[in-house]
Amino acid sequence: MATGLSLSSTSNLTSGQKIFIERAMLAFEPAAPGPDLVDNKRIDVGVKDWVINTYARLATSDALTEGTDLSQVQQLVTATLSITPSEHGTIVTLSKRLIRRQGDSDVVGVAGEQAAGSLRRRMDLDVIALFDGFSKSIVGASNQMDVTHFRGGVAFLLTDNDSAFGPAPLPFNADFHIEQISDIILDITDPGTAAGSRPAGFGDEMLQRWWRGSDRLYGIGIFHGGNITRDSNGDSKGAIFASGALYLVIANEVDPTEEPDNSHRIIEYGIFQEWGEAERADPHGIEVFSDTSATV
Repeated sequence: MATGLSLSSTSNLTSGQKIFIERAMLAFEPAAPGPDLVDNKRIDVGVKDWVINTYARLATSDALTEGTDLSQVQQLVTATLSITPSEHGTIVTLSKRLIRRQGDSDVVGVAGEQAAGSLRRRMDLDVIALFDGFSKSIVGASNQMDVTHFRGGVAFLLTDNDSAFGPAPLPFNADFHIEQISDIILDITDPGTAAGSRPAGFGDEMLQRWWRGSDRLYGIGIFHGGNITRDSNGDSKGAIFASGALYLVIANEVDPTEEPDNSHRIIEYGIFQEWGEAERADPHGIEVFSDTSATV
């Protein structure tokens, strides 16, 4: 019988060995550009509601005859939008023993990073939910978006569709599901789908420079909205809009908290923020509702 040390059973050294854990990998947060693409306002301490005024345009000036009195008086008309911020937050509870023993990473720092990502995701989803409120919707369920839809959508926003609001002011932003972006780049660069002949250098440059997280087409910023989801039919709702079409009111900076519970030997880490969001100018945005089924 062989003699010496053995690790084959608990009667020897198995129970005495250290257990090594591979360095943890964070679950990465998707791109969440929405809150940065809309108008933001931080309100002062002590303010409950934020009222946003929008002045309607005056009627077109009259042609006058010399010596004739201009008797028609125009009135300023104001539309008001009231936004009341509400609280949002995430709590992570860590045992003191975990904090002492977790050797592969700074677990408190990781928890803070993950909680901040969770809060940002909530804010982005709140902005995305506003896209469905735009009266104008293009493409349609089960149809793929193409560059014609994009170009036509921009032209719609620049048209004087509403006597009160007028044409949407530049610049515009586009917040899309990644498959919507994929359909646009396919339509522009793929010889099999591009109608007519395109200059060779144009397509080559697009293929080399696309997929940087934020790109431009016809001067419009296109952003990957990683939190835009598919519905049960494989369709998604993105949007093209002027930043002033939507409004985000933030009441405070991110508020991190730390609360120990000594009897349970845990520490509760929280992160909180107060905000509210609303649509301000319906004619200045369009919903892009299209097929986003997985390409592969």
